[in-house]
Amino acid sequence: MRGHRLIVNRLALVVWAAMLPVGAPSAQTVSPPPAGPLRPYIFPPVEEFQLANGLRVILVQKHTLPVVEGRLILDAGAMREPAAKNGLAALTGSLLSEGTGTLTGADIARAMDAFGARYFTTADFNAAYADVVALKTVFPQALALSARTVAAPSFPAGEVSRVKNQALAGYQQSHARTAGLASDAFVRAAFESTAPFSRPASGTPSTIGALTRDDVINWHRTMFAPSAATLLLVGDLSPAEARSIAQQAYGSWTATRTGQTPVENPIRASSGTRVILIDRPGSVQSSIIIGQPGFRATDPDYLNMVALNRVLGGGFNSRVNMNLREKHGYTYGAGSTLDLRPGGGAFRISSDVRTNATDSALVEAVGEYKRITSEPVPVPELQGAVNNLISAFPNAVQTVQGLAGRLQQLIVWGLPVNFYATYRERLAAVTPEDVRAAAASRLKPDNLIVVVAGDLSKIEAPIRARNLGAVEVWDPNGNKVR
Repeated sequence: MRGHRLIVNRLALVVWAAMLPVGAPSAQTVSPPPAGPLRPYIFPPVEEFQLANGLRVILVQKHTLPVVEGRLILDAGAMREPAAKNGLAALTGSLLSEGTGTLTGADIARAMDAFGARYFTTADFNAAYADVVALKTVFPQALALSARTVAAPSFPAGEVSRVKNQALAGYQQSHARTAGLASDAFVRAAFESTAPFSRPASGTPSTIGALTRDDVINWHRTMFAPSAATLLLVGDLSPAEARSIAQQAYGSWTATRTGQTPVENPIRASSGTRVILIDRPGSVQSSIIIGQPGFRATDPDYLNMVALNRVLGGGFNSRVNMNLREKHGYTYGAGSTLDLRPGGGAFRISSDVRTNATDSALVEAVGEYKRITSEPVPVPELQGAVNNLISAFPNAVQTVQGLAGRLQQLIVWGLPVNFYATYRERLAAVTPEDVRAAAASRLKPDNLIVVVAGDLSKIEAPIRARNLGAVEVWDPNGNKVR
């Protein structure tokens, strides 16, 4: 019976194919219908005020659900720490929730669980964060508790040791993978050693190991103050409620801090493409990064670069992914990133590729980098890329977490809080000429940093034969070997 059904199904398929007119396109080649007009979207209202102690408060009203997120963003990230104390900001950020003068870390966790709240503290390159999400009915109490961990943490000695060990393990785990090796090497090559961005935000074994509890206490005392912080409130709050809750939680915080100069990430001068190789013997894949430093969100052509990035590698159907993955099968995925940071960021293509295709993947990726600077982007391709970005934007900010993430970017980057009110309209107005001008002025395809981490016994000779640039071999710690 099963064989009979199979024969019938195959016969039906043959009959259907025979009914198609000669030259008719197959099912795989039928073009999708053109995109319809974009649905209107209005970004939620954003309001700003300041407490008497200098704390900046930003409210984004979203009343669809009775949920509120409160995210304190402190200018106390790794970009502010001395090079010799690399990892101090991250260590301090992780320890904030591990106790106050009267509560242990377990007490804090149990209290947040009782509220049904999600709470975490951390720090990255840009800032330190204390984030709590809860139902509106209990949010004031949850935020007040989180404020206690920010203003008066106890930093128990046992927790300092535990979190240090976690940071050391995290570093070792990162550098056991080719992606971690390549990422660290790229920023070391792109920026001067004085640039905070040249160092991993989580620290290195030597710097992490040397950190003490006194270092953490001193960092908190000198860097954590309301004048250096922004409280971002997103969710079901009115302006009056936001003022009352912010005052209740943080109004009594009186710490002070000296002024800080703007952070700069000076670029390492170079002429010509550099190819940096890091050995990871036995690796079955190579991690490749191709790019350059020197980008900020405050650049006048920021939105043009956003559009350019989407065309080049910012999505599944972008040029880099369609080339390396779909056309050649070198990788499971490839893309590009506009890594924006205070003081200067970077633009890069990255992918993990098959070892035996490493040199070929580099040639194709570098070729795409050059092509977008030398050839105008066709109107349909640009429109498709931009439409993808602006049509996806409302969905990306439909939750309080999504909204908080977008506003956090503005705060960290130094952009106005109303930036997203006209974001889609301004992005839709980007033209092929805008992208061409941005590519011509910003991208330097003959002065690239190319980093490859993998099994050099298999990939070094083929890469050298491609003559992509001057080849250097580094050890995992960033020291030039040859």
